[in-house]
Amino acid sequence: MAHFGSRIRALRAEKGLSQEDFAQRCGLHPNTLRKVERTCAAPDEIKESTRVCLAHGLGITRDELDRLYKPVIQQYIGDPDRGIPVINRVQAGDPVDYEHMELDNGIGNDYISRTGSGVDDPNAFAVVVTGDSMTPEFREGDTIVCSPASTIDDGNVVFVRFSADRDSTCTLKRVYDRGDEIELVPDNRRHPPMIVPKEHVIRMSRVVAKWVRYD
Repeated sequence: MAHFGSRIRALRAEKGLSQEDFAQRCGLHPNTLRKVERTCAAPDEIKESTRVCLAHGLGITRDELDRLYKPVIQQYIGDPDRGIPVINRVQAGDPVDYEHMELDNGIGNDYISRTGSGVDDPNAFAVVVTGDSMTPEFREGDTIVCSPASTIDDGNVVFVRFSADRDSTCTLKRVYDRGDEIELVPDNRRHPPMIVPKEHVIRMSRVVAKWVRYD
């Protein structure tokens, strides 16, 4: 597992601990633990004192904590120009199983050229839209480019990957911050909005482009 915060979350879950219980065991504020689990991709993104607390809570040494992080080197199969990988499909409708769809793994079954795309994020990825909840702006079959590094503001369209609390699903919606929760709103009002606790979100990546092929 490449994402350090996700690894911490998984180990906490294996111990049967809630975020609040594990934070208390670590001597951390619950909000600090939530931020680590949700946003920290690597150990060096966390303060040294926080890393010591996490190691204590897990019952391991500080060095063992760092070794939990196993970075993934992106592979660009059949793509010598290192384009933006198209990594399958995302549902503009009900969330779909993330692992089953093999999304967001850096390996594409097709690639979009970065030349002239205006996308600078080296970790950008693309997905093909299914469903109709984001019509008329995004229709079934559209290819959209997502940037994990881009700042997300209320009303932005985002690719959302959920934790195991929501069956590791993913979806495409507009996002609005609601304190400890987010509201995910479809453009097509025939579909209902979703209210989701932030702790159930592993990653949100902002949609920064829609790619069109002219044959």
